[in-house]
Amino acid sequence: MTAAPALDRRAALKARHRQAILDAADALIAERGAPRFSVDELAERADVSRRTIFNHFSGLDQVVLTLGTVAITNAVEEFQTATAAVATPAAVLTRASLFDEVTLALRSIDLPAVIAYLWRVLEGGSEGPGEPNVMQDVFSRATEHLSADAARRSSEVDDLDVELLVSSLMHGIAVIAVHWVRRTDGALDDASRAVWGELLDRLVETVRTGYPAARGPDGT
Repeated sequence: MTAAPALDRRAALKARHRQAILDAADALIAERGAPRFSVDELAERADVSRRTIFNHFSGLDQVVLTLGTVAITNAVEEFQTATAAVATPAAVLTRASLFDEVTLALRSIDLPAVIAYLWRVLEGGSEGPGEPNVMQDVFSRATEHLSADAARRSSEVDDLDVELLVSSLMHGIAVIAVHWVRRTDGALDDASRAVWGELLDRLVETVRTGYPAARGPDGT
């Protein structure tokens, strides 16, 4: 009769230790601007032993990757919440209103903070500043969820149109995220946020208008 409570306490302790390790890694990255710390430093900050760290993670790389995954998950959830807040009633959902939904959601969440965090956490990776593949992963997940939700809410918009529209915006966000990091070094101030706003405006306008064919000399 006492086995279950004992197991529960052990599981709770393991969960606390794991979270303490992640919190300590997050704090060290914030202080040093990059994941530059040793296992011993992490253990001391988390108030656990080296052995405890390796009981939960294979090494520092996995600790850092887990932090990136948490940031990705939180970004996807925040985006879903933002799109739900501006959702058009299913009966009147069109391609134009869907486009407006997605762009409003993108403007309402703090994407620079997410991107800056991912860049700091993954700094030093083989792909250089911005980690394009990770950025793509963030917005690919959001694309899947949003496309599926929009398709469920209306039969008036073709599934392919939904996926093309949403993926164009979301993959564009991943591209401008890398450009933003390169131009601002991931700083979070008024100037860097203005740069983000300019890049986002350019993306929205490009996707909205597309690439019309150039007119000939006779205007045709």
